Amino acid sequence: MRSTSIDVLRGIAILGILFMNIPFHANMYLGYVPFDPMLMSDKLMTLFYSIFADGRFRTLFCILFGAGIAIQYDSCKRKGMDTTIFLKSRLNWLLLFGFFHGVLIFGGDILMLYSVVGFVLIKGLSHDPDVLLQKAHKFLVIGSALILLSAFLLVAFADPTELIVRGTEQYLEDIELWQGNYGFQTLINAGFSIGLLIMSPLCIFWQTLGLMYLGVYLYRTDFFTQGFSSSTFTKIVISSIISTLLLIAPQLLIDNLSAEVIPLLSSISAIFVGLVYAHVVVKLCQTSGRFSQLLANTGKVAFSLYILQSVVIAILLRGIVPDFGLTATHIDYFLIALSFTVIQIVIANLYLFKYEQGPLEKSWRKLYSRSVDKKLRALGKTQDNNVSSQ
Repeated sequence: MRSTSIDVLRGIAILGILFMNIPFHANMYLGYVPFDPMLMSDKLMTLFYSIFADGRFRTLFCILFGAGIAIQYDSCKRKGMDTTIFLKSRLNWLLLFGFFHGVLIFGGDILMLYSVVGFVLIKGLSHDPDVLLQKAHKFLVIGSALILLSAFLLVAFADPTELIVRGTEQYLEDIELWQGNYGFQTLINAGFSIGLLIMSPLCIFWQTLGLMYLGVYLYRTDFFTQGFSSSTFTKIVISSIISTLLLIAPQLLIDNLSAEVIPLLSSISAIFVGLVYAHVVVKLCQTSGRFSQLLANTGKVAFSLYILQSVVIAILLRGIVPDFGLTATHIDYFLIALSFTVIQIVIANLYLFKYEQGPLEKSWRKLYSRSVDKKLRALGKTQDNNVSSQ
């Protein structure tokens, strides 16, 4: 039986990710380029994102990815299936999907990294909850330390004179290089997506692994049906407030802080804020029926919506209105993401009114089931591959 709270959280995560990714969908090469002088609206939106959005939805997604693998693992164990063959087949195909997505459409792909981290995670799924929590804590501390070190190095060695701003000759040359040149776009996408994967052990790999272990722990301790205890939730709220205040301080105190530093700092406070979001959603799912179902349906087709976001926004901002980015502000991108969020919710609910699975979810399941069958036949085994898709 599917967990409504997990589906709702997954829906919120996939919808929220677009708000942070949309400038990079428009231009992976430059991302969001600030105005000179920086607009007050951009300053406020950057601060808003740092407090409420930046890294928060990625945190939820990592936790849910770990919980999802734990659900599949437990389902395999109940059915007497080979958990390693099943889970690795799923991750192999997800890795392939991520490769094509990252290279051909959007260089900010997360599927490849999550798949590789998932391969490491499955080795620890048999541990009891206490050990899972210890591993989560260890990897989150290691990951956060590496992220803080990376942020410090970026601040220490950044050259403010190299900052690209709107309207400069360098900016216009880079825009001309990017626009209408799919070969160059593919090269940049490949460099970012594959480069992120290769360099991840130096930065975000360990935090991602820690969050996935935390997701397994939360699932095994019935968090997604009960939430945290009052005392635990209070501690997490306090931690989220303190960490957020500490990590937005550099934005307020350092002029022209590198745009690459802000997401790194936000990813640490996002651990606590993401847990606050998760607890609130779990509690709301206990009382809100219809509203929860709308978002739950979005979560059921999250894979399909994730790729749909990339395709639609790429066509819109790179094909139909490529010059939009020349004058677009953070508010402009926010409004596009908000509009497409409503569209995605409508699409998900209309689609599931007729079909049981999203198109990519269904294709993925067919592909990994075929791989599992092939591997089992090679070993002289036959098993039922009908495992929970959550």
